[in-house]
Amino acid sequence: MALSSRKLKEKRKRKNKFKKFAERTRCRWTQNKKENRDKVLVIDYKNVDLLAKLITSQGKIFSRKRAQASPRAQKRIKIAIKRARYLGLLPYTG
Repeated sequence: MALSSRKLKEKRKRKNKFKKFAERTRCRWTQNKKENRDKVLVIDYKNVDLLAKLITSQGKIFSRKRAQASPRAQKRIKIAIKRARYLGLLPYTG
């Protein structure tokens, strides 16, 4: 059986709602490192203000997607946060 024209239109509408691929986000920690050396943020355990923005109010570390980080940058963020917690610069919990 053939679909009615109304059902075909509904099917097309549903199909066009979703894009095939989402735009890739770039790592904001390593992006344009050569061009903008001033703007690149250094991931370091002593930079507590920056690290505080990368954890939730409960003390959980943001995911890679939320932090806009590459795998390498996320690993550096994780190590820096854990080191700052150990030294007492950041709280373990909120």
